[in-house]
Amino acid sequence: MKLFSIRKESNPEKVNPISNRIHAGYKHLQTGWAKWMVKRTQKFSRRTWIMLLILFVLSTSAYSIYLAVSAITEKDGILITVTPIKKPRYTTETGETDKEAAEVSEAQYRRIKRFRVYMDSLARSPSGKILYDSINSHRPGLMDSLQLIEQLYQRKIKK
Repeated sequence: MKLFSIRKESNPEKVNPISNRIHAGYKHLQTGWAKWMVKRTQKFSRRTWIMLLILFVLSTSAYSIYLAVSAITEKDGILITVTPIKKPRYTTETGETDKEAAEVSEAQYRRIKRFRVYMDSLARSPSGKILYDSINSHRPGLMDSLQLIEQLYQRKIKK
């Protein structure tokens, strides 16, 4: 069994055209950068390349050693402190009003009931259907709210 399997080519039909454009732009940028670098460094001699390599290795090694030594020897450095996470006060509340706390008086219930009967009569007649649809389109949750209020009132009476 091989350690690394050969990657299969992806099906070009399934590739997103936007990702194709992004990939083509990236390849264009990469090729342009490579050509610019070759153009700038084509006159370097072997000795210049070796000196640049030595300079790069020495500078990165020096910086790495500095980081390691400063991490070990500094005592006044910034210490990482662990602070507890504070739970917000209202995380357990949903923000919805308490349905049981809503009080509906008998006069309000009668008014709602009359409005519901009126809306039902509008829905049944052909000429009133236009007005019924208009009210429902302007107030989409109105009939559901009326039904909920009636249920709350009925529960209150049963208690």
